[in-house]
Amino acid sequence: MFNLKITKTDNHLKELAKQVDANFSNGFLEVPDHLGEGRVIMHQLVKGIKLIDGDFCFHKDVLIDRNIDEESDKQYFSLIYSFESHDVTESATNNASQGLENHILFFNRHYTYNAFVPAYTKYKLVQFFISLKKILAITEYYNLPKSLISILKSDKPWCYKYPFPFEIQRVLHQMTNYKANNLFAEGYLINKTEELIMLTLEKIYSDQLNEDANKNFVHQDDIALLNEVEKKLLELSQEEFSINKLAEDLSVGIRKLQRLFKAYHGMDMTSYRKKIRMEQAKQMILEQRLSITEIGYNVGYSNISNFSKVFKEHFGVSPSSFLNKKKEA
Repeated sequence: MFNLKITKTDNHLKELAKQVDANFSNGFLEVPDHLGEGRVIMHQLVKGIKLIDGDFCFHKDVLIDRNIDEESDKQYFSLIYSFESHDVTESATNNASQGLENHILFFNRHYTYNAFVPAYTKYKLVQFFISLKKILAITEYYNLPKSLISILKSDKPWCYKYPFPFEIQRVLHQMTNYKANNLFAEGYLINKTEELIMLTLEKIYSDQLNEDANKNFVHQDDIALLNEVEKKLLELSQEEFSINKLAEDLSVGIRKLQRLFKAYHGMDMTSYRKKIRMEQAKQMILEQRLSITEIGYNVGYSNISNFSKVFKEHFGVSPSSFLNKKKEA
């Protein structure tokens, strides 16, 4: 397990680079070989809005702890569009639900956010840091409802989580696939960023009007509990895995645990664990560093026949066939 801490918004990539001993210059962070592969880039789009674009795959489980400790006037909102295994920005018509855990997170600076990133899982994120001053200027310009503005000004921690609606997926696709490098490029990205902010604010406002207003609200304590669940799900072998034992170890009722997990991840713990394990196995096969037997053992299967069966059920081909296709490509 590799632990990363974020305490600043202004320069958090530089902060992370020091912790992982990575090269960082001109807003560009290269993931070091000892941790995995990939890169993360930060752009200052306009005063009050920063864009982070990242593609990476860690070779170790990583726990990211975000607890902002800086001056009160630096009030940045975090708007995160994350993709695991299936990148919906590749196509405007991709089904976002096919991904392992594709979702939108929007939270204020008072929210303590933790994230667990399993080893050997391809991960992509598009993240915006938006200052309070900038987001209030947007709400004023578009004459947005006062009830929404009061949420943005609140000193209480809040976080909303959503699946990808088509409208947001379409804008992300346009933004990430815009290749022009001219005088209009920055203006185009700023325009699309404001469109994404508006669409996400619309989701929050719709929540407030809905009778089930807390459906997409995520409590801080729940995030911490879910991180523990995710870690323990991957620590156990296939033979050791038991939801009853997991609930007992975490001192939480099994029904509450099942309900909370499914509400956040959109699937039960057994399905989530299987998807994680199979995506990890797929990535290990693609890297061609380990044998099929070693990969099966690394993802919790002591019985290689059982591993091959589950892999084929998930991907439609056996691990050996998948490896042969990779070699032929």
